[in-house]
Amino acid sequence: MKNQTLKIAYLFLATLAVACSENDEPMYVGERIAQIVAESDNPAKDGTPTIQNLMDAGAQEIIATQEQYEEAIADENATDSIYTLTRLQEIVDEVNSKLVSNDGTFETLKWSDEFNSDGQPSSDKWNYDIGNGDWGWGNGEEQYYTKRSNNVTIENGSLKIIAKKEGYGGKSYTSARLKTQGKYSFTYGKLEVRAKLPKGGGTWPAIWMLGNNISTVGWPACGEIDIMEHKGNDLGYISSAIHNNSGSGGTPFFHGLDKPDVTDEFHVYGVIWTSKKIQFTVDGNIHYTYNPAVKNDNNWPFNKRQFIILNVAMGGTLGGNIDNGFTEGTMEIDYVRLYQ
Repeated sequence: MKNQTLKIAYLFLATLAVACSENDEPMYVGERIAQIVAESDNPAKDGTPTIQNLMDAGAQEIIATQEQYEEAIADENATDSIYTLTRLQEIVDEVNSKLVSNDGTFETLKWSDEFNSDGQPSSDKWNYDIGNGDWGWGNGEEQYYTKRSNNVTIENGSLKIIAKKEGYGGKSYTSARLKTQGKYSFTYGKLEVRAKLPKGGGTWPAIWMLGNNISTVGWPACGEIDIMEHKGNDLGYISSAIHNNSGSGGTPFFHGLDKPDVTDEFHVYGVIWTSKKIQFTVDGNIHYTYNPAVKNDNNWPFNKRQFIILNVAMGGTLGGNIDNGFTEGTMEIDYVRLYQ
């Protein structure tokens, strides 16, 4: 019964979000509920949308109970607020954030990619950045990102991101950068990525996240969580970092860790993200905690959704000089798993 209630609540709010985005003029929530019921081929009972009503509207997952969402919406209605998609999603996230574990004990698998099917990564889960961006994606990087099978493929249960020395798109190197932007984002949880890193001077593999609102607030205001970065010019060393308005670029919120076999063996790189702190892990062991004593918009934009990024860059501010003998380097990823 509890799971059924959660599903109803989730579908209810997500449908409202979809509806708001499809209307030229924003509506009050109560108005939209009445519209959903009136338009349904499956009449609602007592004015309450049924599961089928909401599923037909293309709703998605929510984690709280119907009563908790109704209370938040009632509070908002008391202010006569107009519901845009953005504001509605903010309310949903605010309710969800109060429910997600704040002690870091995330145990329920909510999203994953096990990379079990050979070929290209699932288009339901991953998008790509293509090209060289502005000034090498802001870092002076020297690769051209593609989504060709030469640069990204799944083989034998692993995702392979392959950096190559080859002329393409006006650059001398190619690689790939995958992201869940527009496909999946989340607030709070434990994210783990099991990976083996590439060899080769100048390679710069990274497992990281960016705020979903980057297109509106920009970087670094959106917040960046660097779960793992590595440079081929320092093979036995990995690092984690935080970027925001209080520290970015050469951020002071940084910690490195000696790990001599990262290019020969798989390790699990993770982040445990709560409303109180962000902890970085390798093989389940915490090596760095970011926890500002007083949180504000500058140092804690991390109360909003983030999306996942996997890439191998070449050169740039962290990758450094590229070895003249470099021809190819591959980051292999066994899985990506999010727990909440």
